[in-house]
Amino acid sequence: MKVKKLTNFDFAILIPVFHNKDKIKPLKDEIVKHLSKFKYFVCFVDDSSDNETQNEIEKTFINNFHVLKRVKQENFSTRFSASLDGFKWLNNNVETNYIVEIDSDLAHHPKDIEKGITLLKSSNCDLVIGSKYHRESVVKNRKISRVFISKFITLVCKILFDKNISDYSNTFRFYKLSLVKNFISREVTFKSPIGHLNNLLFIIKNGYQIRDIPTSYIETDTESAIRTSALARYFVEFIKCIIFNKF
Repeated sequence: MKVKKLTNFDFAILIPVFHNKDKIKPLKDEIVKHLSKFKYFVCFVDDSSDNETQNEIEKTFINNFHVLKRVKQENFSTRFSASLDGFKWLNNNVETNYIVEIDSDLAHHPKDIEKGITLLKSSNCDLVIGSKYHRESVVKNRKISRVFISKFITLVCKILFDKNISDYSNTFRFYKLSLVKNFISREVTFKSPIGHLNNLLFIIKNGYQIRDIPTSYIETDTESAIRTSALARYFVEFIKCIIFNKF
C-alpha cells in the first residue's frame, strides 16, 4: 500500500505488532470510541512471520493507516528497531507535529491518548510518558517478574539519571515531531526493548523536557512472562546501556 505525503492530522499513532491478528478488531473499536473527535493516522509496524496480522489490519481499518511490513531475522524481541522504523516512515510520509507510540494489546489504553496529546500541546514539554507508577495510575494483572524488572530498571535510572521521571520502562509515549527528528538518525545500539530505555536516556542527556501522565495499564497477555534466555540478554544490554549513558 503506497501512501503519499498526507497532511492535517492532529497526531499519528505508531503501533508495533507481532502475530497480533486477534487484537486488531478490539484495538480498532477502542481507538474509534475514544478518538472520534480527532483526525489521526495509524502506522503499524509488522514483524510477524506471516501476513495474517497485516491482512486483518487491512480488513479492519478503512483509511488513514499504513502497514510497514518488516522481515524479522532475530530470535529475540526487536521492539525498539520496529518503533524506530515506524518513526522514520511517519516522518517521511505523514505531516503531523505529534506521534503517539502504543502497544496493540490494549494493556495501554487508547482512552489515555487524548490526555497525553493535550499535555504535549499545552505545555513546553517534548515528551510525555504514560507512567505505570504515577500515583493516580491503575495497574492490574501484571506478573510479579515483570513488575520486579520494571521497578528495578526505574529505580536504578532514577538514582543515576533523573529522579523526576517516574517510569523508565513504559513504551506508551507521546513525542513532539521535533524530538523524533533528532533521534531517528541515531545508530541503533539495541534493537530490543532496552533500545527504548537507551533512547529515553539520550533524550534526558540532551535536555528535553519530559512530563508524565497517569495511565491505565491492564496486562492482557497471559504469555507475557519473559523467557529466561531473553531475560539474560536484556540484563546484559541494560548494564551496557547504563555504562554507555552514564560513564
